[in-house]
Amino acid sequence: MPAIDSSAVFTLRDHASMQSVGDGAVVLLTDTGQLYTCNETTEAFLSKLDGQRTFSEVIELLGVEFEADSATLSDDFGGLASQLLDEQIIRRVN
Repeated sequence: MPAIDSSAVFTLRDHASMQSVGDGAVVLLTDTGQLYTCNETTEAFLSKLDGQRTFSEVIELLGVEFEADSATLSDDFGGLASQLLDEQIIRRVN
């Protein structure tokens, strides 16, 4: 899987809606009716994808939140971002 460009900017797709529920979130794809459950980590990542922050800025925020190093987070969340792109939950803005 290719690495995510640190300058990439992501947001939820227009047909994706996220709602916090206890220890995580659910994402509903309104065009297909598919429902995804997310853990707290995925929810934290998705909540920071505002269509303005770069991937590296999101990683910095997550590093503070989870007290983890940027290199590890970049690898882990880069893989997650690729999966979310494949599932058409998020889209790249730039």
